[in-house]
Amino acid sequence: MNFSSKLVDLFCESKERRQFNQALESKYRRLYRLAFAWCHQSFMAEDLVQETLLKAIESRKDLNSLEHLDAWLTKIMHNQFLDNMRFNRRWEWADEAEIDDHLVVDCSETELIKKQTAEQFYDAIAKLPFAQREAITLADLQGFSYQEIAEITATPIGTVMSRIARGRERLRTLLQHHDVNQPNVVSLRRK
Repeated sequence: MNFSSKLVDLFCESKERRQFNQALESKYRRLYRLAFAWCHQSFMAEDLVQETLLKAIESRKDLNSLEHLDAWLTKIMHNQFLDNMRFNRRWEWADEAEIDDHLVVDCSETELIKKQTAEQFYDAIAKLPFAQREAITLADLQGFSYQEIAEITATPIGTVMSRIARGRERLRTLLQHHDVNQPNVVSLRRK
């Protein structure tokens, strides 16, 4: 083989390679849509298409004709998808937000504050007269309307509204003064 025939071979191979690369570029969007339909996650679909195109470039000599490119690429992507699923079988896919929510843990101070707040609230509710406590818990915790509470407690709706209003005001007062009465709490508000 002489120099000129080697140059012709290189030029032909380069032209073929260029045509093949252009054909691959034109199929990217179709492959991505199909990959996204299979994966339902954009980052996985992008990775799958990238891996498919890489395998296609590596084994381009196996393709007989560009007419069969769609089927050939789809077969490569299908096999790659199954390989990925087999490899990741032990891993469960989750949204990033779910992972973040799962991994984020409140610090011990935050947990203590939440616990103390709940205890203060329960203590304040316990100090209310039963009628007010009943009306407030039915309205605010159970979500019943004033009319439903009136029917449940067999009291006039005006009485229910009055009990809820007075009970909420009493709760507000109890919760505001609760911190002031604690020996180890320094109040930031003026009395």
